[in-house]
Amino acid sequence: MDSNIDFSNYTLHELQSSAKAIDRELYPERAKLIDELIQQKQQEPEYKESEVVAGEMASRGHRFAAAIVDLLIVLIVFIPYFIYYGFEKIEEDTLEIIVTSFLYGALSTLIIHGYLLYTYGQTVGKYYMGIRIENLDGTQASFSKIFFQRILPMQLISLVPVVGQYLSGVINPLFIFGKQQRCLHDYIAKTKVSYVDIDNQTSA
Repeated sequence: MDSNIDFSNYTLHELQSSAKAIDRELYPERAKLIDELIQQKQQEPEYKESEVVAGEMASRGHRFAAAIVDLLIVLIVFIPYFIYYGFEKIEEDTLEIIVTSFLYGALSTLIIHGYLLYTYGQTVGKYYMGIRIENLDGTQASFSKIFFQRILPMQLISLVPVVGQYLSGVINPLFIFGKQQRCLHDYIAKTKVSYVDIDNQTSA
């Protein structure tokens, strides 16, 4: 190990990673220095404001950011669908459009988010924000629960004429402003969204 490492220039995340990786028996003084620097960093205003703890409920801001990432992905994925049918036909809301849009959406969800949902309980947006979908007891929600109880019901509700899009696109996310910070789909599936230990996830 390089004896000239300047840990004072490390970020909090880098220090925490070093604290986990260092051989404390072989380098006790260096380990102590890293621990002290971590404590100092955690006291700095910018870290105090942004510090998150694995297992705590995800903030509304982080959930919103994750949702924006996922929404952008959906818009990009649906471009071929829009091109194939054309906006005029899509606006007709025929049975064909309802069925094909539902199947296209469900299939694209599985292709894009399937691995992350199954492995980590995360969509792409949640993965990058360091948050995941959990059961109310804090354990990772299973893929079947996330897809069949959390995602699918909202997709089906959105197909209801007149009120479907309003319920899934407006009422559903507004629930997050409640005391428990859970969307309507969280109540339906009995789930919550919490911060995850990024280091453990990365090494998994």
